[in-house]
Amino acid sequence: MEFIMIGLLALGLLIGGASGKDTHPPPPTEIVQQDMEAVLAAPETVLLSVRNITTASQLLAALPEPEKRIPIAIYAITDSTGQFKADGGASSTVVTQGSTEMLITALQRSRQFTVLDRARFGDLMNEQNLVSSARVAPGQGPELGALSGANYMISGSITEYQVSRETGGIGLVIAGRGGSTEYAKASVALDLRVVDLTTGEVIWAESLQGEIIGEKVGIQLFSFLGKNIVEFETGSGKQQVINLVVRTLLEEAVFKLVQSQVLTN
Repeated sequence: MEFIMIGLLALGLLIGGASGKDTHPPPPTEIVQQDMEAVLAAPETVLLSVRNITTASQLLAALPEPEKRIPIAIYAITDSTGQFKADGGASSTVVTQGSTEMLITALQRSRQFTVLDRARFGDLMNEQNLVSSARVAPGQGPELGALSGANYMISGSITEYQVSRETGGIGLVIAGRGGSTEYAKASVALDLRVVDLTTGEVIWAESLQGEIIGEKVGIQLFSFLGKNIVEFETGSGKQQVINLVVRTLLEEAVFKLVQSQVLTN
C-alpha cells in the first residue's frame, strides 16, 4: 500500500509539472490596465441591474430642486392587513416587508428632504455605543452628540391588498384589446401620516389605493403590464405585482406630500 501511495504521488507531480509547462504566463500589467479601463468606459456591457422605477418616479424627478432640504425622520411602514401565512405563520407571504426601504428611496428621489433613518435606529446606536464604551480606536467611529434632528416624522401602514380573478363584460379593454371575459386585478391601499414632533399633531395624512389589471394569457396565467406573470394555481408572481403597486403608491404619496407644502424648515 505504501508503494502504491508513493506511485500515485509521483504521478500527480508529473501531471502537475506537465500542466505547468502548458500554462501561459500572466498578461503584462499594461494589458490588464487597458482591459480594466475598457470595462469602466462601458459599464453597461457588464452591469446586470436596471433602475427599479415606476410610472410615478417621473413625478419625483420633475420636482424643482429646493433651496434647502427639510429634515424628516422615517419610521417603519408596517403590514396592517391582518392577513397571515396559509400555514399559520406570523407574517403575510404577499405583502412586501420592504415598504420602509421603498419610502426612503422615494423621499431621496424627490430631492426635497434630508432623510433621517429611525427605522434602523438600533443599528445606529450600536455604533454609537461602541464609541461611548471605548471599544474602537481613538478618533474613529461616529461623533457622539451630533445626530441630526428633525421637526417631523413620517410613518404608515399597508392596510389592504388583494390579487383576484375577475369577470368582465364584452366592453372590457385590457392592453388595447377588448372582448376578454376574464382578467385579474391587483390592488393595494396604504395610509401615511406626518407628525409634528414638537406638538405630536398629525399635520398631514393620506390614504391611497391603487390597482393594475392583468390580461389572461393562459388557463391560470395573467400578465400585468406585459411582463409580470401571476399563476393563480400556485400563487407565483403575486409578490412582484404587489410590490410594484406599493412602490408606485409610495412615490405618489411623497409627491402629494411635497405638493401640499405643509412642511417647512
